[in-house]
Amino acid sequence: ANSSRSLMLGLLALCHAAIPPAPSSSAAWMQRSHWIPHNDSERTARFMRLLPSLGLHCPKVGVSTFWYPSIGRRLRGAVALEPIAKHEEVCVVPLANMISFLSVQNSSFAPVLRMADKDVSQRGLWEAAAISLFILREGARDSSPHAAYIHASFSGHDPASIPKTLPPDSDAFRALKPSVQATARRFQARVAALHQRLIAPALQQHPAAFAEGGACDPTAAASADGAASPRSCASLYSLRRVTEVLGVVQARDWNLPVFGRTRQFIVPVCDMLNFGQIGLRVRFDDRRSSFLLWALRPIAAGAELLFYYGSFCQDEALSNYGFVPPVSRPCEGSSKSKHKGSKHKGMP
Repeated sequence: ANSSRSLMLGLLALCHAAIPPAPSSSAAWMQRSHWIPHNDSERTARFMRLLPSLGLHCPKVGVSTFWYPSIGRRLRGAVALEPIAKHEEVCVVPLANMISFLSVQNSSFAPVLRMADKDVSQRGLWEAAAISLFILREGARDSSPHAAYIHASFSGHDPASIPKTLPPDSDAFRALKPSVQATARRFQARVAALHQRLIAPALQQHPAAFAEGGACDPTAAASADGAASPRSCASLYSLRRVTEVLGVVQARDWNLPVFGRTRQFIVPVCDMLNFGQIGLRVRFDDRRSSFLLWALRPIAAGAELLFYYGSFCQDEALSNYGFVPPVSRPCEGSSKSKHKGSKHKGMP
């Protein structure tokens, strides 16, 4: 009885915390117009200065770019601004600042989610897709409590860097080796089936939820090429846009036990940790209702903050993240790895 009561209390706390705080809708950082005029660097700088006001405690974490010789380009990542001591908490992110399936459940998208209640064949993909729909809407609407993160951090992740999101008729896709193309095609086929079976019908049945906050016009026609449009809901939530955003979500998400159940969620700041091993660990603290990132050993100022995502075979790593870790093994058979679909960062 006590364990059942604890689980119920945890679930109540989870649902409550999944609802973002409700600051004044006039707060400048909540307005889309506050972010759009600025370039990526300016948006990032504004976002990092805003963290304490948002309730995120990451005082020694900054953002920089790092050269990766293996892929021949610079990547944005997290950096230690000051020395970090052994066992020091590096970042504490309250649940209210995370974007999860429960964020969607506690929004006007709830009726859309109920449409999928009886379809559990792709439950993991659907949860990631629901988060993607939520991010698309919150990023397009005039004002949102998630505007700062979406416009200053998430939108800076170029889907073109994730091979599985590339259009099959693009030169970049054709340049991929056949086995990576096959992995990408399987992902896109699953997303297309989900879009046809659930997302497109939901657009017709619940247009107000998709258009909330001026995100789009449900009565406007989609553009001929399906590109995202500020006026057409059909374009904003097109198969191409959903595929791109879903790919970014799966490249940035965390999968950890939260109040007794493993869940997918996006964690601002901590989702900028690139792949590697520097002695960082994570967990969700049920008592504090917060995501915790801490150091197992001292980290020098100026060091890139890295995290080991998990074990992926080569083709899947390249398809999902755009790079291949040196320790990755060749894919076998269907090229499905132990941790298919997302990082599962933090899991054993």
